[in-house]
Amino acid sequence: MQVTQKDEHQGRSGGNMSTGGRFAMNNHKNGANNVSMKRWAKRASPVLIAATAAAIMYLSAATFAAAQEEGRLLRAGNGPGPAANGPGPGCNIIPPLASIGTKVDISQFPPADSLTNPDLAGPVQLLKSGKFDIPIEELTKVNVPAGTPRGTITLPLFKGAVNTPFGLKPVWYIILDAGDQAESERLGVNFSKKLHNAGDAARPATLRADGTFLFESGVVDFSPNRQVQAGSRERPFPPSIAQPGSVGDADYSPLVNVGGIIYDAPVIAAAVEDAYINFPNGNPNYSLVHDQVVAIDPAARTVTLSLINGYSFGKPVFYISTESSDPTVSAIEGNTFAPRLRKIETGVDDIDRSAVERIFIATNGESEGGCKNPQRQGLGAALLDGHRPNNTFGGIPTTATDYSPVWDANVYEWTDEAIRKGYRGLLTEEFRILKMARDGYITGPNGAPYGSFGPVIVCGVAARLN
Repeated sequence: MQVTQKDEHQGRSGGNMSTGGRFAMNNHKNGANNVSMKRWAKRASPVLIAATAAAIMYLSAATFAAAQEEGRLLRAGNGPGPAANGPGPGCNIIPPLASIGTKVDISQFPPADSLTNPDLAGPVQLLKSGKFDIPIEELTKVNVPAGTPRGTITLPLFKGAVNTPFGLKPVWYIILDAGDQAESERLGVNFSKKLHNAGDAARPATLRADGTFLFESGVVDFSPNRQVQAGSRERPFPPSIAQPGSVGDADYSPLVNVGGIIYDAPVIAAAVEDAYINFPNGNPNYSLVHDQVVAIDPAARTVTLSLINGYSFGKPVFYISTESSDPTVSAIEGNTFAPRLRKIETGVDDIDRSAVERIFIATNGESEGGCKNPQRQGLGAALLDGHRPNNTFGGIPTTATDYSPVWDANVYEWTDEAIRKGYRGLLTEEFRILKMARDGYITGPNGAPYGSFGPVIVCGVAARLN
C-alpha cells in the first residue's frame, strides 16, 4: 500500500474491528482530524487543495520509505498503491511476446484469434467503455516493460444526484456492469444475469432527464485514513490493524435498481461540486475520492482507475476493486466498506437465486522473495510486500455465462503438510483449487472447513489478457 494524501501522523484512538465475526483486531481511527480535513476541503480553493495534497504526498511517501527500511509492517495512507504492471513475475501477469522461442519476428505473427472470436485464445477488452494505458488487444505482439505503463483504465464519469438530510447533493459514479444485456451493450459494460438477484442489497434510484441517476439515499465518506498492518512476519494474515479508507453509510450500495435493471454503479468521489475533485493530471485528494482513482476530470467527465492482477480459469485478467461488505477486506483491497452488501446471500454460487460468483483467496500462499517469486500469491504476500495477492476468479465474460461482479470470498489456507511437501504454489484455476480442497491440501482459515468465508467483494472485470 502506498502512502499518499491522508497523513498517518494524526491523533488516534484504539478500538476493535470485527470481520464478519471471524476476527477481531486493533483499529486506529482519527475521526476528529478527518472531520476537520473534510470541512476544510469543502471550503478551500481547488488550487490550494492540490498544492497541499502534493506536499502531504511527498512527506508521507518519505515517511513510508523510512518505515520500509526499518522493516516495519505498517502500511498507512491512501491511493492505489503498486500497479498491475509490477516489478517481477510474482506481481506481473502481462503475457510475453508470442514469438519467444521461435526464429521469426513478432511482426510476422497473425492477429490473436480472440480479435475475431473472444471465446478463443488471446486478449479481450471486456469493459468496452474504457481506454487502457496498456494496449490490451495487441498484448501478444507488444513488449510491455515492467512498471511502464502503470496499468490503468479511463472510464466515463457520471454526475448524478442523491437525496440527503441536507438536501440534494451531487454524486459521482461509474458503471461497470448491468443486469440487462441490451443495456450492457449500450453502455459498453459487462452483462451479468445474476445481478437481478441482488434484492435489498441494491439501493433504489430513478433515471433523470439527462440520463443520470437520482439515488434515493446512500453516501460515501472518503475522509478516513486507510491503514493496514500485518499480524506478524511469520503469520501476516489476519492483519493486526485494518482501517478502510472510505466507508458507505447504511443505505449505500454500488448495486443500484433503476427501473428494474440492476447496475453495478460504484460511487468514486464525494458529494461535492466539480472544482473540488478536479485532478485531471493525477495526485487527487484522497479525502474526496476512491483509493483506486489515479486521476479524475469532472469537466471531461472521465476518471482513471488503477487495474489489479488476477486470474480466471488459468487466464490472467485485469479488474477494478470498488467495494466490499467487510471493513478488513476493504482496508486490504483499498476499496469502500459498504455494509449494505451484507444483505447478499453467500455460499449459494450458481443456483437460481444466486447473485454471486466465487473468488478464491489464499491466506498463506508463497511470499518468500516477494515479486521476484513466480509462485507468489495470497493475502500474506500482499500484507508483507504491498503488492496485489493474485486472486483467482470463477467465471468471467467470455469464459462462462455465470459472471457476477459480486464475488463470494472463498478464503483458503495451505495445510502444514502441503507446505512441508512443497505442494504450495500459484493456483490460477477454480477446479484446481477445488481439487486441492477435496484432497485435503487446503482448508478454510485456521483449519476450518473450506468454503464461503462470508464477505463479498464487488469487482468489475476489465480485460482478459489471453
